[in-house]
Amino acid sequence: MRKAFADVFCTVHITKMLNSMLTYVIQKKYYFCLNCMSENKTHYTSDDFSLSRANTYSLLLQADVNHFDYAVLQDKQLLQWGTGFSTDELRDPSDLRDILTANYKRVLIGLKADALTLLPAALYEQAHIADAARLLDVKDNEKVLVEPLDEVNYNIYKVDEALLYAVKDLDNRQITHADMGWIKAVSANYPTNTSLYVHVGYECVSVLNYHYSKLRFYNCFSFKNHEELAYFCALVCKEIDLEPSKARLYISGDMNTTDGYFTYLKAFFGEVNLNSASVINLPATVAAHQILSLAALSLCAS
Repeated sequence: MRKAFADVFCTVHITKMLNSMLTYVIQKKYYFCLNCMSENKTHYTSDDFSLSRANTYSLLLQADVNHFDYAVLQDKQLLQWGTGFSTDELRDPSDLRDILTANYKRVLIGLKADALTLLPAALYEQAHIADAARLLDVKDNEKVLVEPLDEVNYNIYKVDEALLYAVKDLDNRQITHADMGWIKAVSANYPTNTSLYVHVGYECVSVLNYHYSKLRFYNCFSFKNHEELAYFCALVCKEIDLEPSKARLYISGDMNTTDGYFTYLKAFFGEVNLNSASVINLPATVAAHQILSLAALSLCAS
């Protein structure tokens, strides 16, 4: 079983490269604009969008305990997209009442986990699931969910029950882990051994690495600033024995090439790119990397 982050962290010493991050930011000036879209906003609405046809649409929701993003699709066509709404809106719709109460063909919901661990499929038995769940330190207000991550791993994760309650009234819903679609999208695009796939969310970053197209590393980390983001990416490199100077980062989420987070990462890793993979049809005004994780929930439909 993959080590928990706490186990990895205790064995890691801060390298010269990680130390250099602290001095580099003093010498350079950056414009830091992570989560620029965190203020709730509907970014795009198609001229073809009409809730009178909602029964032919899919509603995609990606939520943590404080925020959610949403998109409305017809097949693979984006019709509407919004980000940064409070989860209170899910419990008691106001600004998005029409959107959240429409009768959709399907509702795909990706929930952010408070903690997760992976269990090899070969060990998939109820007793082993219970053992693995104990590693998550589940509280009274949390619930454990289990689902296949890929052909050889199960994802065991915990979510706040308040988040499950917030989406309970949505009809035709299917709940999955928030990263599930993103993982499917990455794995389908021939990931290379030296690539780190990084999804930046609301003060949370998910990191993937593959070895000959087989999952080698997956974990999520909470972070507060550019230094912590770079640190965790470097920590993953150390865990998989990859020199940061040889690592290629492919970033999705609320980041762009002109903000300080992106520029800061470029100083320490061999190559830093925005992830241009697209799983749905997008208008020219919507950048693929910004909506990738949300849009990829469409790959989870069953």
